[in-house]
Amino acid sequence: MRIVNRQTNRETAMECNRPEVLLFSFGYKYGTPLDAQLIFDLRALPNPFWVADLRRGNGLDAAVAAYVLESAEGARILALLTSLIDFGARIWAKAGKGRFTVALGCTGGRHRSVAMAVAVANHLRELDLEVTTWHRNLTCDAEN
Repeated sequence: MRIVNRQTNRETAMECNRPEVLLFSFGYKYGTPLDAQLIFDLRALPNPFWVADLRRGNGLDAAVAAYVLESAEGARILALLTSLIDFGARIWAKAGKGRFTVALGCTGGRHRSVAMAVAVANHLRELDLEVTTWHRNLTCDAEN
């Protein structure tokens, strides 16, 4: 049986017992979110801000994402986060709690947290989770 949301004309995750995850990136300098089930601090990862050629970019840029995710620390955190969020979202859904919200933070919310949120989202989609990403501070301080 297929259940379709009449407003969006698509299947809804909760009605289909498919875990739903909101992954959002943020910058700690703009405040820590209060409404997430999990918050992860990514400020220990290599920071593209300190690389002249990467500073003006953001985590959606391939070079910036590679700098973050291809480091030993970035690759390991990606694997661990994917596993933990997959597990957490499934037990959250099983308990009937609704959307599982995860916040990934770095200093400004433009480089490390964005790259990691996109990568984790892609991995979770491969595991058949419904994932939405939101980058709260992506355009803040973009001129630096």
